[in-house]
Amino acid sequence: MGDTDGIEDIDKNTTTRVSRFSVALWNLSSQWFLIPQGTGIVAVVLRNIKYRFTGLDIISEIIWIYNIALLSLLVLAYMLRVFLYPRHVVNILRTSIVETSCLSSISIAFSTILKMVTVCLVPKWGRSWGVVAFVLWSVNTGLALTCCFFIPYIHVKLQPPGIKSLTPTVLLPFIAALTSAAAGGVICVYGAISARIQVPIIIVSYLEVGTAVPLAMSMVDVFQSRLFNKAFPGIDHVYEDMILCGPFGQGSFALLILGQAAKGGAFAEYHRGTFLTADIAPGLSAASQLAGLLAWGYATFWWSFAALGIIHTFFTQPGGMRRSKFYMSAWSLVFPMGVYTNAAIFLSKIMNSSAFGVWSVILAIMLVIIWLVNYAFTIKGVISGRLGLGGDPSKEIARHRSRNPA
Repeated sequence: MGDTDGIEDIDKNTTTRVSRFSVALWNLSSQWFLIPQGTGIVAVVLRNIKYRFTGLDIISEIIWIYNIALLSLLVLAYMLRVFLYPRHVVNILRTSIVETSCLSSISIAFSTILKMVTVCLVPKWGRSWGVVAFVLWSVNTGLALTCCFFIPYIHVKLQPPGIKSLTPTVLLPFIAALTSAAAGGVICVYGAISARIQVPIIIVSYLEVGTAVPLAMSMVDVFQSRLFNKAFPGIDHVYEDMILCGPFGQGSFALLILGQAAKGGAFAEYHRGTFLTADIAPGLSAASQLAGLLAWGYATFWWSFAALGIIHTFFTQPGGMRRSKFYMSAWSLVFPMGVYTNAAIFLSKIMNSSAFGVWSVILAIMLVIIWLVNYAFTIKGVISGRLGLGGDPSKEIARHRSRNPA
């Protein structure tokens, strides 16, 4: 009786006792990790783009440093959320396929940071930073593979959504493994590390590609069957269709950069067995880069499909474009489009192709515009309280505090 009265008293005073920060922390979805994930790939694209202007490297480095701070802040905030409201977080992770999938974005964002460490710091401060990148890559690879193996298991065994409720966010764990593989290739090509380190990285990275790409293709087929059954996503989820491009755009870049790493001379120096030899390297490189080109073609289909779907939804919804609203899922556009662009940039370099070079510049411009627009709407939503507050959970927070006193 006394406990119930206490909770009722708390309910009457929640407006004064529960701060705005507590409410925001309670509602801090893992979808917020899509922001550093997208910001990281923007920095990478601006660093790699073929046609550039003076100062672009500085801009990409500023974005990279900002992204390190952003990811660190969000990870600390999410950890604080888990510490203060463990039951609430566990309940959401058990029931929400989006919440669980977006945890993979932590590893993805970290991989983009590792790429920038390699291409920015190794030329400036020496090969020791290549070793640092390798150590960080090893840790992040463990995290990416954990996401790749365990999150799909959770989807199937603990929160089976049914095909009608399946969203493209289920691909994020596979994208995490592919982004780790791509980062491994970047470290081998630009990290100035020894063959003794390079070859294991190349092998592990190819294994990640072999794990993630077939699984991503199978999940895309399942999602496509949903579309054929006329179970189309609502406007708040339509942006997530761009994630369908992600595994194949990132898989394309991973195969392209690993092919470049394979012919760099590490196999000749390593020289073990019948596979890890100098004779194998040219063939492996050619096959890998051909597979990367094919994967980019598949990514092009899904990029086009997502773009058409978003445009079609905007113009056919009641009220047309004017009734469109901003959702956090709009950040799903940035990273998949970024990796698709990054693969096009690398294709332009290895083929010395003006066509790929011009197309990658067009894509990069669209990418930066979408990134900036998302930031503008996100900041506006945070200031207005529309984003991050998701209703008023003050009573739930107060009840949680009454049951779990400090």
